[in-house]
Amino acid sequence: MKKIALISTFCDTAEKQEVLLNTITKVKELGIDVMALGPNFIQLPHEIVKKCDYFFYTKDNPILKWPVRMYTHWYEMPFGENQITTLKRGLPDYNWAALYQTKKLSQLALSFDYDIFYHMIYDVEIDDVVRQELLSNEVNLIHPRRDPHHPEFLWETTLHFMVFDRPMMEKIEKEIELETFLETNGMAEGEVYKWREKFGLKTSDHPVTDLIFYWGGYDFFDYEIHNDFKTFISKNEVHNIWVGEKEPYETPLTSNVRIVFHSYKNDLIKNNGINITINDNSFLVYPNQWEILEFPICSQKVESIYFEYEGNKIDFTEQYQNIMFNQIYYNHRP
Repeated sequence: MKKIALISTFCDTAEKQEVLLNTITKVKELGIDVMALGPNFIQLPHEIVKKCDYFFYTKDNPILKWPVRMYTHWYEMPFGENQITTLKRGLPDYNWAALYQTKKLSQLALSFDYDIFYHMIYDVEIDDVVRQELLSNEVNLIHPRRDPHHPEFLWETTLHFMVFDRPMMEKIEKEIELETFLETNGMAEGEVYKWREKFGLKTSDHPVTDLIFYWGGYDFFDYEIHNDFKTFISKNEVHNIWVGEKEPYETPLTSNVRIVFHSYKNDLIKNNGINITINDNSFLVYPNQWEILEFPICSQKVESIYFEYEGNKIDFTEQYQNIMFNQIYYNHRP
């Protein structure tokens, strides 16, 4: 049986590249050919490319953004009587990018003479069970995946390690379409679940694990204005939001710039204040922790934004322009 491992990559750090090289090496040691694919704005070391039997760069890396699709992290903190400061951060959706790489790798690999295809992510842990599955001829098999942030939690399906024969690979490749994906809840794992139900794929009892957690240790609710405190900033259009379990259930959310300071290390910002300049309009504020500060400037029309604190002036303009979609509002409980 002629076998090939199809490895999706987005290795933009030395750590990720080292893990990728180690994965390729382990697969090759088992006598399995390797095809890898990644976006061309990340040029990988020659040692990695040479190690592969096939390596492809793509000029596109289709990450979905608002308003097409995004995913959200949120945080809530009680503030005042029955009020809850709510922070929501919208981030680009990488699920379609992962599915897109799976589709392209499938199309490329099917043009060559292979019998068994192993779809895998660059940092999947090749433990003893995965190694034995690579050595066996078992096909049409998928795996659960252990949540790297909460190891006690298992996702029922994942793209991270899948085994297909040629007929099944041809079916799966045709299932991966953007229009179909956008009709669902937007999770790549959900697409694998649909394939399992439609084609009767077997599910292993062994969960696979990532060696690198992409968002590990990342603080979604601090833009690192200063070490004395954390800062979160809104950027959204006017629209209705759900605000809790008593009337009104929905309320309009203004598009004005909103800012929350929190996690104070001392009282300097509260006692001495911080000056915020937005589009040449200056505001000196003395914020309480988790208080929502609102400024009469549309968040979609911010051309410049500066913070002045303890004699330091921070230009936040470029970072603000890179914010995709954030919300700040008071929620409530009955």
